Amino acid sequence: MPESFPEGILEELETRAMLMAGEAGEILRQHWGKPLKTDYKGKGKRDPVTAADIESQKFLKETISRYFPEHGIIAEEDTEKQDSPSPDFLWVVDPLDGTTNFLNGLPMYAVSLGVLYKGIPVAGALFIPWPEDEGGLVFHARKGGGAFANKKPISVLHLSEPQGDKLTNHPAYLSAAYRFGKGMRHRVGEVRTTGSIAYELALAAYGVSQYVIHTQCRIWDVAAGVLLIKEAGGKVLTRPRRAKKWHPLDTFFPSWDSYRPTQQQVREWGASLISGSPDIAQFVSEQLRGRLLLRYRLAKMWRRLLKG
Repeated sequence: MPESFPEGILEELETRAMLMAGEAGEILRQHWGKPLKTDYKGKGKRDPVTAADIESQKFLKETISRYFPEHGIIAEEDTEKQDSPSPDFLWVVDPLDGTTNFLNGLPMYAVSLGVLYKGIPVAGALFIPWPEDEGGLVFHARKGGGAFANKKPISVLHLSEPQGDKLTNHPAYLSAAYRFGKGMRHRVGEVRTTGSIAYELALAAYGVSQYVIHTQCRIWDVAAGVLLIKEAGGKVLTRPRRAKKWHPLDTFFPSWDSYRPTQQQVREWGASLISGSPDIAQFVSEQLRGRLLLRYRLAKMWRRLLKG
């Protein structure tokens, strides 16, 4: 961080994010199990947006604006195009990750609040429902300060290699885009698909899952979880669209100082991620092979025939 970075700002950001995530989680709990007005962003009743999403987001945006009026906000349910240049401090908000689960009575969802400074995750918090007295856990972290669940220090599972009897999370459609190499035989683990990327990142940071793979991440899904994993002693590897290799995710926008993205460009960020202990994340990345779609394989074969 630069010398001009305000002293104590990271502690303040972490504390505010932690409090807001807990309060937003309580808003969602008040809606739990009740009929909800629901709209859909996708065709065929896909990608729902409920009154709970809207109320949670409204609370988060109003609170952030009150305490940090000079900071920018990227919130999932916003619909207006944001073409203005991104400020150095940017809050990335998912008011309810796992809306379909929430609608169907499955308590696997999250509130995610990540704070970026020039594209670098520096503070964040996640609320997830959990069988605790408070009805949930609030995970929180700041850069260089460790990771916590309800103020209790947490750590990723520190294993050198994946183990077959440990839990792992990845989407059901993973095999359509990737395949595992021979080194993962009997090591993939017991796969669980929860339907919430933020929830699964929290599980990895908490040491419940040995590693997680996500292939269609949006920035609001992961802005808080990436920092949690790293501050819990883990590693996050990314493979942006059209990239061939996995590399550590230290910043969402490496060229920030030479080219400041607009807030709309931040909204459009997308990539695949592997998260877990440093050894496991590296091991899995070396064993994960991308699959060429059939049309690309045919095109490649056709080009070879033409050259031949």
